[in-house]
Amino acid sequence: MKKWMLWVLLIGLANVAFASQQWNDFSENVTPQNVHVFAKDLGGIIGSGTYTTGRILGWGGFQIGPRSSVVFKMSQGQGVDEATRNHTALGDRDEVGAVFYPWLQADIGLPFRIDGFIRASSYEGMTIAGGGLRWGITRPSETLGALQPMLVVAAHSASARDFSATHYNASLVLSMKFKYFVPYIGGGVDYTTLHINGADHYMEMEGTNDYATTARGTLGFNFKLPSYMDLSLAAHYAHYGLGGEASLTVRF
Repeated sequence: MKKWMLWVLLIGLANVAFASQQWNDFSENVTPQNVHVFAKDLGGIIGSGTYTTGRILGWGGFQIGPRSSVVFKMSQGQGVDEATRNHTALGDRDEVGAVFYPWLQADIGLPFRIDGFIRASSYEGMTIAGGGLRWGITRPSETLGALQPMLVVAAHSASARDFSATHYNASLVLSMKFKYFVPYIGGGVDYTTLHINGADHYMEMEGTNDYATTARGTLGFNFKLPSYMDLSLAAHYAHYGLGGEASLTVRF
């Protein structure tokens, strides 16, 4: 167990050390045509991965491990020509490619069918910290095939060199219990306030805010592994199109 946690830490440190500071490209590329869709995309990235199953931990339960989210391609902006639409707030849409973000999350089971969680990371020039609550709407059942509805709420703060953001989301999740895995499906809404600190080519945008609301759906599978480990893999769909999530955690 100690060796596994050490490898996770070393991989995380290596990612930070060799990161390309992708989020620092914002001030060079942000425009009135792409700032609103960027706020929508950012909300989807931050909001994804807040749940990796549709079931609560239960009183005294504990879970910790790395999680990650990826958007395969950022949304097109507004514009009369293809070049303008493909110019995102981080650069040309094809050159930016997939946008990946990892973090570490810790969860704890509380009374009244409530779980609390906190999460944080600093990667490629952006730092995110936040947390939230999960509530099991009905009493959990270990019967195979039993359905479990769950409500998730979360809040985050994000900061980069040229922008900052506050993010809130709420999701409704439904899972079904099987012997070795738990499939889950969820839908929710992300609300993001983006504050612009720097815009090299549009100085009038500096100090302004953009407000974005976007829906997000998730379909995933959680697998029970030996040594109290959980593996979760999911696909999500939001304004940017298709994205993915993954987590490998220790759960007691």
